[in-house]
Amino acid sequence: MKMPRLTTLAVTMTLICGSVVAAHAQESDEPRAITARVHGTFVDKAGGGGVLSGDMTIVRFEVRNGVVTAIGAIVGALADSAGNVIGAVDQELALPVGGVASTCNQLRMDLAATDADVLQTLVHFDKEVAGFDSRDGTTPKALAVLCTASTLLRDTPPPDALAGALNVVAAAMAAKPVR
Repeated sequence: MKMPRLTTLAVTMTLICGSVVAAHAQESDEPRAITARVHGTFVDKAGGGGVLSGDMTIVRFEVRNGVVTAIGAIVGALADSAGNVIGAVDQELALPVGGVASTCNQLRMDLAATDADVLQTLVHFDKEVAGFDSRDGTTPKALAVLCTASTLLRDTPPPDALAGALNVVAAAMAAKPVR
């Protein structure tokens, strides 16, 4: 009688532990990205101060009007001055980039303040900092391209060269690990 109970317990524990290990393996296989918390303000219909709060995942860089620009997806929410959620935000956002710094382990950049249309509302985005640390997780990622970017940044590269180097970093981080 005790044997079936032990067998059931062993099978249950195996399933639970296996699920935890599988979930952890999926987490570590997730692509990393250059990210930033983004905050914005707007005047709502009542004339009060509404807010946008979310996360930006940068997917590429372009040169627009001679300025390196980060292009990414923002996911968050827009709320009015009373705290009521107006809507969920999941859209592309372009922010000018400045102050880029890199080591072989980290990338950091300033995202300039800008205005953008979000859910048919003009939102003023505050200046933010975006970055990536290759040491997050169990295996350092993108070390070679971060070192290359670091070398390039010792001088003042032209916008096209900087955008190109940042795109190589973004692509390397987005790649799934090889097993």
